[in-house]
Amino acid sequence: MANMIANISLFLNSSNITMENSVPSRTAMYLGAGIMLIALLLGLFGNILVMVVILRRKDISNIIHIFVVSLCINDILNLGLNNTLVTASYMTGRWPTGMLGCELATHFTVILMGSSLWHTGLIAIHRLVVVVFNNFYKKISKKGYTIFLLVFCRVVPLLFLCQPSLGHMSHYEAKLLRCVVKKNYGPFTLLVTVFLMMIPSILLIICYIAIFIKVHQSSQAFRAYRQKEWLKREIQITKMFGMVFLLIMIGYIPYGIVRAIDKTLSYDADFYVAITVFFAVANCFNPVIYGVMDRQIRKACFEALHVRTGADQASPTFHNKETMTNHTRMSIDMDETTAIPLKPTSNNIHEEDS
Repeated sequence: MANMIANISLFLNSSNITMENSVPSRTAMYLGAGIMLIALLLGLFGNILVMVVILRRKDISNIIHIFVVSLCINDILNLGLNNTLVTASYMTGRWPTGMLGCELATHFTVILMGSSLWHTGLIAIHRLVVVVFNNFYKKISKKGYTIFLLVFCRVVPLLFLCQPSLGHMSHYEAKLLRCVVKKNYGPFTLLVTVFLMMIPSILLIICYIAIFIKVHQSSQAFRAYRQKEWLKREIQITKMFGMVFLLIMIGYIPYGIVRAIDKTLSYDADFYVAITVFFAVANCFNPVIYGVMDRQIRKACFEALHVRTGADQASPTFHNKETMTNHTRMSIDMDETTAIPLKPTSNNIHEEDS
């Protein structure tokens, strides 16, 4: 009898320990919820501000900024839907909607993450076409070309909704305080990884390598035409969208790696709180990149907020073609001085805002 009582006591103690470790501590939950809420509000404000000033200011309307607006829309949807639900889950300790909301949140996460990565991949292809294959770029319809890129980067992720199991693929994981894809849908997860993460990432890396090679070769060949300013401009545009890509990957990779390693969710629940908060905060920083690396966007945002600053003289401006002469269309000097001819010919180089 004594042994039986001891075994029952041991079982109850071990069960209590398991239950305690199966959900995050209240301190971790509330701290994580507070950080994510602040990041969520700032992210929504920043993305809406950037989107509105670009749409309202015709003088800064160009293809580069159309891509920025499209990324802002993606971020607003992600923050307004996914991050809001996860933050609410951290605040209450349970999922705020039913299973339908759980299923929708899981698929929206996949669609919006894939769309953001395909945005960066296709923007890299756009940069490659403009810099390396400019003769081809001059011949195509800029409007049709831009629409094709924007539609493609949204249609590809949406194709993952075309499956018979839709509506029964997700479940709420109390330890993660969020909805995830069920374990028996491994092929789906693999396809998402390959087509929505790996392929656009590989395309981006290849295109950016080709761009930097081309820029380096051009700068070596045309030193007499102030190639340093042209080089600065090309690298700056490429770096801005490259930073957007890195921010997406930096936010997702730690969470993705941990989930791939810890398939049984044996790690401490508070640890998952930390990497989830890191992921959520990283999703909110794109407006900072646009403001830091694009002087026109930063200046327009400051003007919209009635903030005066004299620090906007050092970073590049992505000009609108309506404000450019034939000479400056050949290449735009980022310090607003004389433009840089890329080739000693009369052919104009068509830039992103053409």
